[in-house]
Amino acid sequence: MDEAFSALDPLIRAEMQDQLLELQASLHKTIVFITHDLDEAVRIGNRIAILKDGRLIQVGTPKEILHSPADDYVDRFVQRRVATL
Repeated sequence: MDEAFSALDPLIRAEMQDQLLELQASLHKTIVFITHDLDEAVRIGNRIAILKDGRLIQVGTPKEILHSPADDYVDRFVQRRVATL
């Protein structure tokens, strides 16, 4: 799913995220969800992949991504999220 919820208002977006999580839990299937929103990735994903210029920079759990960024790019991406909280 490529940025499936990006154009939705925040309330509908949260509802759709909940429904996606319920669907995934009931089907027991892997879902690849593409987003530029780290908050959304942390909420939905149990594994997150960070790409830069088409290259895989880091793969990990949300906790690993947030607390142990692999390089400066991931660190800046995470810090941008922290700055908006």
